[in-house]
Amino acid sequence: MKLVTLKIDTLKNYRQDKEMLQKAKRPCVLIISLKYKGIRHSFAVPLRSNINPSTPKEQYFPLPPRSVTKTKHRHGIHYIKMFPVKKTDCIYFRTKGNPMSERIKTIIDANEKQIIRECQLYLSNYEKGIHPAYSTDIDFLLSIMKE
Repeated sequence: MKLVTLKIDTLKNYRQDKEMLQKAKRPCVLIISLKYKGIRHSFAVPLRSNINPSTPKEQYFPLPPRSVTKTKHRHGIHYIKMFPVKKTDCIYFRTKGNPMSERIKTIIDANEKQIIRECQLYLSNYEKGIHPAYSTDIDFLLSIMKE
């Protein structure tokens, strides 16, 4: 898995979904192949610094808190904010020389299978109509991506 950000033009287009995270240059985990409605797609799953403490643990993969992480909040890979993406719309996120980013990348690499499994489970449930409030609209974002 790679850490990436989304190209600005693509992000602007995806902002039509009100639950799409708006921050430019937000790091995301790029997962090349997840199945959604019988078709394999690439998905980007955002890292968030302040996941609400009441968020169920199955909705994110925890990471060590950042300096901007509020008390009782969580830093992690937030599954409900994942979105489909073309690899060509991604920009490599540089971690070299940043100890915190390097540490996070090491943790992600060590837990790759678990993260992929949990993302796939989220998508399987989403297909069945089981998705929490504030989740991105994957079908809508797929339609935008195909334009």
